[in-house]
Amino acid sequence: MTDQDAQEILDSDLWARGLSDKLEKVKKGSQHLSIYRVPSKLRKVKHDAYNPRVVSIGPLHRNNNPNLLAMKEHKWRYMLLIFQQTDSVINTIECLQKCTNAFYGSGKYPLNKKVRESYAVDLTNIKEHDLAEMMLVDGCFILQLFLKNHQSCDQANDPIFSSAWMLPTLRHDLTLLENQIPFFILEELYRIIRPHIVKYTPPDSVATLALKFFQPMYQQEITRDTDTAGCKHLLLHLCNNFFPPSLGHIIEMGGPAKPSNQQAIKEGTDTEDSQHLLHLLHNFFRPSLSQAASKKKKNKFKYCASDLYDIGVQFEIGSADGQLLSINFNHGAIKIPPLFIDDTTDSLFRNLIAFEQCHLKSSHHITSYVIVMKSLIRSKEDIKLLKKKGIIHENFAGGKYYVDFESILDHINLKHFCFGKLCDDVNEYSKSSKFHHWHRFKAFWMVRLKRYMKSLYVTYFSSPWSFIAFLAAAVVFGLTVTQTHYAIHPR
Repeated sequence: MTDQDAQEILDSDLWARGLSDKLEKVKKGSQHLSIYRVPSKLRKVKHDAYNPRVVSIGPLHRNNNPNLLAMKEHKWRYMLLIFQQTDSVINTIECLQKCTNAFYGSGKYPLNKKVRESYAVDLTNIKEHDLAEMMLVDGCFILQLFLKNHQSCDQANDPIFSSAWMLPTLRHDLTLLENQIPFFILEELYRIIRPHIVKYTPPDSVATLALKFFQPMYQQEITRDTDTAGCKHLLLHLCNNFFPPSLGHIIEMGGPAKPSNQQAIKEGTDTEDSQHLLHLLHNFFRPSLSQAASKKKKNKFKYCASDLYDIGVQFEIGSADGQLLSINFNHGAIKIPPLFIDDTTDSLFRNLIAFEQCHLKSSHHITSYVIVMKSLIRSKEDIKLLKKKGIIHENFAGGKYYVDFESILDHINLKHFCFGKLCDDVNEYSKSSKFHHWHRFKAFWMVRLKRYMKSLYVTYFSSPWSFIAFLAAAVVFGLTVTQTHYAIHPR
């Protein structure tokens, strides 16, 4: 073998090892990947739905918007406040030192490396110290925000809590896909800081604090601490664990069983594989037990809500315990849990759907829910009906909900549809004879009776004068009948 041949073999071996090292690095990095850029095709539909309004969290919106600079001072002030909850200056310094060592110490987890692996963007332009400072400041800001919200006291002099619009806006900003930090940062900081808090006894987990902070968004009370093992970011973690997967989800999608929503909240929420705040919220929304697999798997209803109602399908309020995706169809009635809508709901759904489009391991249950609701709501009449039935609750007037809902699914690719059996059952029921099902027969004629009564009221009793005229006509008619009777049958 010549020296040239030996050199070529050596070069080939080094090249192969280099490829192997790169592939191994990609493999390890993809295990933590959870925070993505919103696809440009989704951002074009509604750009503002994915951008923070008052605060930038993490590196993706860093220094992008001058309107976010004002919150930087509050971040540092909140960081100071959380360290000042110790009983002495020595403990404050010790607590701060432990937090910085978590990023640079020789501990078990190299946090800075894991942070870089959590983002689906290149962060090589951010220096190690700058990234560590960003995670520390943003993490302390979020924790102090959650702690102050949990205490519900001593907030009068805080500009964040004394402003009527600031907290809802912060909830909006902390539920954006691009505005996240890895959940293990919050957990590690809270693990270090919590034992040093002496003014009151905080909850055991970050998830409990987060759930209470986001509670106005989903109208659900949290009564006990929740487990946060393995969660990766706040929003997705909140969703994953507030509405845990049910048997129906498992049947159609495949996967291990988990406890029901109510049990998960009260006895400790399983947070395995959750990654950040959006992750925490994402898995809250899961299909209910009734959403089993379907052979046909239609991905929409044949008729809209008002048309279904006309042919005898009833709409009732479903479970109000937080299981938003627990939509069921039994005995001719579609039971839908109440949906509370404000000016952040549209953005929340868009970011959850954007996460489902980006994250390979994510099921498309939020996308499926929006598809189902969109197929029910095709006009303002459908909105009025669902409002009347107590299913939709809007905090603002007009048909804005319908307009926004119409565009949420633009440029969306559906991987799994979770409500195939529901749509098939309703479609099959709606095309059968109305006299075949007693429930449909009764509902069909009750709808028409109500409609005739309403038409009668509008025609004859819409004003006081028409009502008085009707009474006068009734009196005259009665007197005429009486007079005729006595004329035919005199005493």
